[in-house]
Amino acid sequence: MILKKTTALLIILVSSITVAQENISTTKNNYNFIGVGYTIGQTMRPLSIYPETKNQQGIDITLGTTTFEKDSWAKLLNYPKTGILLSYADFGNQEKVGYGITLMPFFDFGILNKVTNRIRFQVGLGGSYNNLIYDKVNNPGNHAISTHFTWAFRSFLYYDLVHRKDFNLKIGTGLTHFSNGHTRWPNLGLNSYLATIKTEFNFTKNTLPLPEETTEIGSSETQTYYTTRFGFGQKTLYRNYNSLKNVYTASFGIGRIKNRTFKYGLSFYYRFYEDYYDYIKEKDSIITTHFPKLANHPYQNATAFGIFSNCEILINHFSVEAALGINLYKPAYKLDWYVNNGSFTESGYIAEEFGTQAKIKKYISSRLGLRYYAITAKKAPQHNVFIAANINANLGQADFSELSFGYVYSPKSKNK
Repeated sequence: MILKKTTALLIILVSSITVAQENISTTKNNYNFIGVGYTIGQTMRPLSIYPETKNQQGIDITLGTTTFEKDSWAKLLNYPKTGILLSYADFGNQEKVGYGITLMPFFDFGILNKVTNRIRFQVGLGGSYNNLIYDKVNNPGNHAISTHFTWAFRSFLYYDLVHRKDFNLKIGTGLTHFSNGHTRWPNLGLNSYLATIKTEFNFTKNTLPLPEETTEIGSSETQTYYTTRFGFGQKTLYRNYNSLKNVYTASFGIGRIKNRTFKYGLSFYYRFYEDYYDYIKEKDSIITTHFPKLANHPYQNATAFGIFSNCEILINHFSVEAALGINLYKPAYKLDWYVNNGSFTESGYIAEEFGTQAKIKKYISSRLGLRYYAITAKKAPQHNVFIAANINANLGQADFSELSFGYVYSPKSKNK
């Protein structure tokens, strides 16, 4: 459910930033910073057979900057900190679970700015290397991670105990999540809840007057956009059909870009799942016994289409994207649920009932990822292309990882 929570968190964050702007002084210190943190907490056990762990401990190093230049996104987002985080985490069992090394970009936002400047929220999405993974013979209990390289997500809430021009001392709490995006089974994910203490050293570059030409609060510059995207994803169906298969995706969407920073809209999407198609074509006993209707039209039943609403935060060439959608058609999900949600007993495999939770997962999709645009958003280009990396999910449970390419057409912007 981590992806679902992350998507909702990003949408809420965008909304809160737009309505809770800080009363900013006429000048600001523009600075770089280096942070060093220590974390301690607990790695959650996804299954009872998962190896027992002691406290998770780790260190992280952040390199970042602030900007008070003439970028409208910086003012609209209350001049967030941005940077790169490198972390090491010992999950509390070096023999069975091991350690993870993570590298990710992050955004650090001030919240409750009208009350205090000591509370900040930091969120990051990137990749991780985990040294120990599932092995049927040597490490059968570690169902959390089965690939060395995984997606990594992190969110923390910080409070500055010491808040100075050149030095901050912070305490905080948050969570981390690691999973491979359904590219190999098992993949229950590593989830940890953590507390942290952190120092930040600030190195002032200059003191700048805030630019008058950036977008003023209350004004609005909007563009309508039309976009199309084609993607290539990868996933595996389940533990006994653990071959990496392709997912081919396409979408078309329309929406608005506000102040060259907030992008939101609606899209229609189509997907073809190669793992569904191949498994249905093979007419395994599960197909012939429980899902014979799928075999009548294997190509059709291996497809899915639907609609989703999406939002992006545009930061020059980059963006963070989140989406929530509805699968209007995905007949093979019942097969997916059957093979992935059950247990083996002495009498054989017993699948979990396709109940309310399963039906919701069949229809609710989510999506989270990063994009890189060829032309910076601050130029408000009419034509732009992008490359994106995303993880797609069924109600927060990973479905497949995806690399996509897209085109955006935006007519001339209008000021209001």
